[in-house]
Amino acid sequence: MKTVVKYILLKSKEYQLGHALYEDEIDASSHYFDEIATEIEYQHRSFKVLSKELNRKKIYDEHDAIESQTIVIKVVPIE
Repeated sequence: MKTVVKYILLKSKEYQLGHALYEDEIDASSHYFDEIATEIEYQHRSFKVLSKELNRKKIYDEHDAIESQTIVIKVVPIE
């Protein structure tokens, strides 16, 4: 299913509060949310996941249903 994953940085000396670290659009299963690691690495820096939010949509048209999900992951840097 189409999945948009947004990584939001909550606290850092280098970025403003709530800065979107990056966003990724992938094709993932409905179980992807449960498989997200508690620590991630981005641009040679480590981040700890503080919270995850999941929003799933199923849109019906005349022929079939389109499923998508948006996952927001809030992180802080590991010093």
